[in-house]
Amino acid sequence: MKKKSYVIVGVIVPVFIAIFFSFEFTGEYKFKVGVIDNDNSYASKEIIKTIDDLEGIQSIKIREEDYEILLITQQIQMTVSIDDDFQNKLLNSQDNEIKIKTINENDVKLVVQSMIDMKCEDLSMIGKMSNGDINKFKKINQDYNDKNTILSLNDVNEKRPEIGSSLGLIIFIIFIVAGNISNFLIEDQENKTKIKTLSYGISKWKYYVSLIFVFYIMSSMTTLIYYVLLRIFNIDFGMENSINFLVVMLLLNLVALSFNLCIVSFTRSRYTSSMLNILITVPCCMLSGVFWDFNIMPEKFQEIGVFMPTRWVSICIENLQRTNNLGTINTYLNAMIILSIILFIISFVKLKVNKKVQNL
Repeated sequence: MKKKSYVIVGVIVPVFIAIFFSFEFTGEYKFKVGVIDNDNSYASKEIIKTIDDLEGIQSIKIREEDYEILLITQQIQMTVSIDDDFQNKLLNSQDNEIKIKTINENDVKLVVQSMIDMKCEDLSMIGKMSNGDINKFKKINQDYNDKNTILSLNDVNEKRPEIGSSLGLIIFIIFIVAGNISNFLIEDQENKTKIKTLSYGISKWKYYVSLIFVFYIMSSMTTLIYYVLLRIFNIDFGMENSINFLVVMLLLNLVALSFNLCIVSFTRSRYTSSMLNILITVPCCMLSGVFWDFNIMPEKFQEIGVFMPTRWVSICIENLQRTNNLGTINTYLNAMIILSIILFIISFVKLKVNKKVQNL
C-alpha cells in the first residue's frame, strides 16, 4: 500500500509540476538584443529601427558596463554596440564598425548581422550622396525607407521548443524518482522479502533481474506520463517525430536507475542513498547545462560537463530538433547503454560482496 501511494505522490505529481513549468515559462519568445548606443544620433536610431523591424526581435537599450552579466544571465541573447561619432563618420565617408557579441552562434545572429551590415552600407551610400549635410541625409534616407518593405525573420525559426521550459526539471525528477524506487531494495531486505522470495527456489540472478525490470517500469512511468501529457496538451517538442524524444528519455531512466542502484549497493541506507543522489545529481545537472545555457559556463566547467549523462541527453535532444534522425545521436545512446550496464554490474558485484561479509 505504501508503494502504491508513492506512485501517486512520488511519480505522478512531479510530472504535473514539470508540465506546469512548460505552460508557465513558455510563451511568445522574443530574441532580445541589447543595444549600446554611444552616439545617440539619427543614424544610430536608424540602426536600432532596423533591428526592431525584424520579426521576433526586440531591442533593449543597455549600458556598456552591464552587457556581460546580461548575456550570462540570458536576459539578452546579443549585444550591438554603436560607437560615438557613428553618424559623423557616415556623413564624412569614413570607416565605421558596429560590434556584435553573443554567447551562442545561431541563425538569428547571422541574420541580424547581415541586416545591420546592409543598413550600414545603405547609410554610407546615402552619406556620400548628402555631401555631409545632415538634413539632406535624413531626407534621402526617408525617401529610401518609404520604398522598402519591412524585413522579417519569417524564414528563421528561433522559437524555443516548449519542452525546453521543463526539460531540466524533468531530468532532475527522473533521477530523484529512480533514487526513491531503488530504496525499495533496502526496504525489501529490511522486511526480509528477499529471503522469502529466494526460499521458493528462485535464483539470486533472476531475483535481481526481475527487481531491475520492475524498478525500471516504475521509474519509467515518470517519463511515459510526462510524454503523454506533452502530447495531450500539444506542447511543441521541436522535432517532427516525438518518439525519438521518448527513446532518449527512457534511456536516461535506465542510467538513473543503474546509478541509484549502485549508490544503494554501497550505502545500504535509505537516508544516505537519497542524500548522495541529490548531492551528485544537482551538480551534474548544473554542469551539463540542463538548468541554463551550457555555453555561458567557464570552459573548465564545460570540459567536465561533456562527460555527464545529463549533458548527453541535452545534446541528443538538440540534435534531434535539428535533424530528426536517431542515427545522429547513436554515439550518445550507446554511451548511455554501456554506462548503465557497467553500473548494474558494479551493483551486482557489490551486493554479492555485502552478502558474503554478512555470512562471515
